[in-house]
Amino acid sequence: MVMTDTKKTVVKVDPEVQMALERGIVLDCVKNIFRVVSEDQRTHGGFVMSGLCDKAFCSKSWNKLMMAVQRKEYMTSTLFFEVDYWTMTRDPELVTFEEFEVTKLVIDEKKKSASVSFTVYEPSSYVPARVDLVYEDGRWVIDNFYDMRYMLNLRHCMWNYLNNDII
Repeated sequence: MVMTDTKKTVVKVDPEVQMALERGIVLDCVKNIFRVVSEDQRTHGGFVMSGLCDKAFCSKSWNKLMMAVQRKEYMTSTLFFEVDYWTMTRDPELVTFEEFEVTKLVIDEKKKSASVSFTVYEPSSYVPARVDLVYEDGRWVIDNFYDMRYMLNLRHCMWNYLNNDII
């Protein structure tokens, strides 16, 4: 339905259509992010330039938390990450990302958020994974990573690391 006013035209979209459109946008966004990650991994022999990917594809709060983790790693001479959260692997191997599915989409007046599940395939195994996204500065960005095989919530793990003393 189109409503015309002398000052502006407003197009009202059916909420179901709006959700379907946004679901497609989120799915394309995540697929494109992991296409870039896959290309980056191939270019660097299995490694992902996570710092660059974080800056390009993750939320401000994710990057702020990541900086705090890196600061603590430096100050305590400890290592937080044992797994590459972009590829869900411990060793740099070439992986593929498949079976993307938007599993949650929330849109209200104040914020937009979504979750996308997918599978990371290694040469001899696979890892079910998920990312949470938020809509920030006019685009969808990743706000958290999950390894569903081991039920790891990376944001939660980082907070635990920051809030506990290392012995």
